Amino acid sequence: MEPDEFWKIISTDDKVHLIFLCGGNICRSPFAEMKFEQLLADSKIKNKEKFDIQSGGFIFQKDVRIHPFTEKALLEDGIPKDRIDKHFPRRMRKHKDDLIEATALIVMTEANRDIQLAAKYRDKAILLSTLGIAKKIENIPDPAIIKEYPPYRKIMDQITSYLENLIHEIEELGI
Repeated sequence: MEPDEFWKIISTDDKVHLIFLCGGNICRSPFAEMKFEQLLADSKIKNKEKFDIQSGGFIFQKDVRIHPFTEKALLEDGIPKDRIDKHFPRRMRKHKDDLIEATALIVMTEANRDIQLAAKYRDKAILLSTLGIAKKIENIPDPAIIKEYPPYRKIMDQITSYLENLIHEIEELGI
């Protein structure tokens, strides 16, 4: 999906079902889901209820609900612990109906879109980095193996910046 097509869809009065996708749904995509919910709630967007927000991944995660550094970043950003505790990694192969019904699949990397996402859903996929003011192609690296919090947090801040830009653009549409 090209950014112009995304904005055309967002501009309608129809319900918008967005799914943030990354590799395992324990780091980037759950952070993006919960942070977007927070930014949406705090925004000037009038029709907030038109947005249905979810997240998912492609890799099976055993015995992991959310990366501890993702939880730390969300808590620092004011996301309630009970909201964080509601997250369970979703492997999208088991949630194909959501992929079919989604308005847009917002991916963190070109590999999420071009390799991990089944070809039949790629026309709904768009890189998060292309949706804001910058509109540049930038892959958001997977922080799962980062061992120290400051560089991990830097990636979460990068996601936040893109989400803030996305919210700003939606506000500019007067939705």
